[in-house]
Amino acid sequence: TLMLYGIAESTLAIQIEEWENALPASMHLAYLPKDGVIRLRLSTYGDATENEMDAQIEAIKPFIEDYLIATEDLPLEAILGNLLKDRQQTIATAESCTGGRLAAALNAQSGSSAYYMGSVIAYANEVKEQVLGVEHVTLETYGAVSEQTVREMADGVRTLMHTDYAIATSGIAGPTGGTPDKPVGTVWIAWATPEGTWAECFHFGVAREREQITQRAVTTALVKLIKYLTHQ
Repeated sequence: TLMLYGIAESTLAIQIEEWENALPASMHLAYLPKDGVIRLRLSTYGDATENEMDAQIEAIKPFIEDYLIATEDLPLEAILGNLLKDRQQTIATAESCTGGRLAAALNAQSGSSAYYMGSVIAYANEVKEQVLGVEHVTLETYGAVSEQTVREMADGVRTLMHTDYAIATSGIAGPTGGTPDKPVGTVWIAWATPEGTWAECFHFGVAREREQITQRAVTTALVKLIKYLTHQ
């Protein structure tokens, strides 16, 4: 199973069409999309050897290398946890719109206490200021759902919990609260690292349910840090 992120299923199908059409009759490829991640599952129903399967996996990689997250079917939080354990590094989270879902995902992994230090669920601006150290002027000038705020949230929780990495989320999960400038589905995510902090804005769609938006935010937050760590 290959796990991919950042490409639409229809685009992927076109991109790997030549490779897929050349698969032996004994092999079958399944597309399994969920929450923005596509799992490509290659199965054999004949007498294909493990070496033949491995050869096909190697053959597809040049077509998907920009989107490849992992070559095994594991939860994203397990993949990130394994990377952190291998590096003997730690992480903390600061959450607004995701309301603890990111913390729950990381905490669900056995042995996560080795790398996951904790979370601050800072839904109210007062908590962002008083616990995470977000500047009052930042919230007044840019609002809670902004690059400036989410970066300060990530930096604040990383400092507070003395971790190597931190992730922060702030967004509008709906169904109310959207504006023309920041419609429902707008989410800012920041990642604080020893090399610096960066943030990105995502639009997960006004038509999605609140749960879908928050889950896409969690998925994206994990994927982006996984890709950062695997490409260092």
